[in-house]
Amino acid sequence: MAAAMPRGIRILHSCRGLAIRPKPVCSRPQALQQLARPYRFQSNDTRSQTPSAAETNAAGEASFNTEASIANPIDSIDDAALEKMMYGGRSAQQGGLTEAQEEVLYRDGAIPPATDAETVLAVGAAEAAELEAADEAGEDIQNLGHKWPLPQKPYPDGFNVKKRYHPVVEQITRLMMRDGKLAAAQRNLAMTMNFLRMAPEPTFSPKFPLLPGTPPASHLSLNPVLYLTVAIDSVAPLIRVKAIPGAGGGGRALDMPQPLTVRQRRRRAFTWILEAVEKKPSKGSGRTQFAHRLADEIIAVVEGRSSVWEKRKLIHKQGTTARANVEKRIMIKKSAGK
Repeated sequence: MAAAMPRGIRILHSCRGLAIRPKPVCSRPQALQQLARPYRFQSNDTRSQTPSAAETNAAGEASFNTEASIANPIDSIDDAALEKMMYGGRSAQQGGLTEAQEEVLYRDGAIPPATDAETVLAVGAAEAAELEAADEAGEDIQNLGHKWPLPQKPYPDGFNVKKRYHPVVEQITRLMMRDGKLAAAQRNLAMTMNFLRMAPEPTFSPKFPLLPGTPPASHLSLNPVLYLTVAIDSVAPLIRVKAIPGAGGGGRALDMPQPLTVRQRRRRAFTWILEAVEKKPSKGSGRTQFAHRLADEIIAVVEGRSSVWEKRKLIHKQGTTARANVEKRIMIKKSAGK
């Protein structure tokens, strides 16, 4: 039977190389001695006595105060010095923009000198005061029963009763919106401004100068809205070239340069930026990839590395070529009037 048994079933033959070695067991007296070694009973040595609870708490408080004083050196700085450190870019001596200059930039798309900006805001405040005085004088004459006074006509440019957000931020958000998803556009713009705030300071290019009066590069990250405004207004075209059909004679169209308003310039510039963003390769996945690409393109515009500058240059070149047609347009109008 053993000869007829298959080779794979021979258990004793396969177990010849096995050896069973029992694990050595530690003796009980040695284990007790090791456990009792850290403890010292009936000892009068003052060095081995454990500290009391009060001493432990006092030592813990002292170490905590020491660590707090070392870890928080900003507590020793007063509010005035801290405000100067954080918002030092607003002072004109360091090359930053004043509040009046920022207000004129957001409204008109240009950075005037500090004195001119103050004058413009003073004139606007005087006009607003005159309107308020006229409203107060007219309340006695006309009482239409409105709870709040009616706005005065003619309405100023960009007038909106429910004005809540910054004008540049609001316009950019509307341009970024797709399929009516305003919350998604606001989230993307918020993440874009966070990326701009955390990005290192850009390096300006002398080949593509920014808006005249732009603050230093170290001040842009402190104000992401100013960062966006400077980038968009610097690359925004000043004119557009409109083709007037049949005005060139012989059925040919006549190219005519036309100036653009502030909102039109910003719309064209940001549309170009979005087109460049769509061509960029995605970085990672998730919600932050579009915001990251948009922030990179804004930084590229400020540094002069974006292709948007070439589009602006081409538009201005076409306008320079077609500026000779302005007189022809006047002649066409006169002939049409006859």
